[in-house]
Amino acid sequence: MEKISQLISFVRDQYKTDKFIPLHEPRFRGNEKKYVLDTIDSTFVSSVGAYVDQFESMMQEVTQTSKAIAVVNGTSSLQVALRLSGVSAGDEVITQALTFIATANAIVYNQATPILLMSI
Repeated sequence: MEKISQLISFVRDQYKTDKFIPLHEPRFRGNEKKYVLDTIDSTFVSSVGAYVDQFESMMQEVTQTSKAIAVVNGTSSLQVALRLSGVSAGDEVITQALTFIATANAIVYNQATPILLMSI
């Protein structure tokens, strides 16, 4: 319990507050609303469209690769990354215990077994 209290104190000190600290707080500081409306108006609101193409091109430049492919969410990206790194059925994959279920799901989707490690 002491280590948890220390962790909580550390986080509160970083944020300089004793109030609730949201895990995921959306920040809209630019053209986000315009882009969402453009996407809705284009009728391409799922896995294709100008913004998906633009994102993939930008990621190619940032990563200096010949191709980048957008996926639907973080779980899918983890699953693809694991597959590309050679994880397959029957493998054991070490990951941290303090994580979202998506991490373990991505491992299991590759028919591997997650091994959760926790630091005390």
